[in-house]
Amino acid sequence: MRSGSASACHRWKGNRVVLRSPKSEEKREAILQAAVVVIAKNGVHGATTRKIAAEAGINLATLHYQFENKEAILLSVLGHLASKYRQNLEQTFARPEPLRDRIERLLTYIWGEVQKNPHEQLTLFDLTLYALTTPGSEWMGKKKYDEYLVLYRDALASSSEITAGSLEIDVDALTNFIFTGFIGLVLQWLATANTPRARQQLQTLITAAQRVFL
Repeated sequence: MRSGSASACHRWKGNRVVLRSPKSEEKREAILQAAVVVIAKNGVHGATTRKIAAEAGINLATLHYQFENKEAILLSVLGHLASKYRQNLEQTFARPEPLRDRIERLLTYIWGEVQKNPHEQLTLFDLTLYALTTPGSEWMGKKKYDEYLVLYRDALASSSEITAGSLEIDVDALTNFIFTGFIGLVLQWLATANTPRARQQLQTLITAAQRVFL
């Protein structure tokens, strides 16, 4: 395929630019989805490239053509999940609404996504633990939290009062308050599977955020 083709995109491999076809993109997507499943089942240390390839239904050579090593897969998984959540949030919260409503709808929506895809949360938490306990990988944990904080912040900052400038509020403080509380809620739910209690805690978090910041 010629480099000028609109159906090809690029990736870097070492110092070389490699063309990537739509089929190649599909394989990368399949590998990343498989990696999420394998990490959730086996943890980061148990998620070998061989297991990921088997889950994706491809051979090991194909996997290593797409990703140079396991660390490249782990980093791409973070970007893959963050991109997925960003797209979903942008579509769901495209229209401005009062911040009080945005806080409730945002947390309710994300909680629904967590319940539908708990394996993704397990993968994210395990990647964080891996980053914090593996020398030289600490930056990966920070990158993960920074990306998700931005997702929350952007959704909150697009509320009608903030975009109109009619409400002065520390959006960063609100974002940290909500994000920190929600992460604790999710961890407890994953550990206990107590959904009624998690829903009650979710409502408490929503009410607290509204009372403290509005």
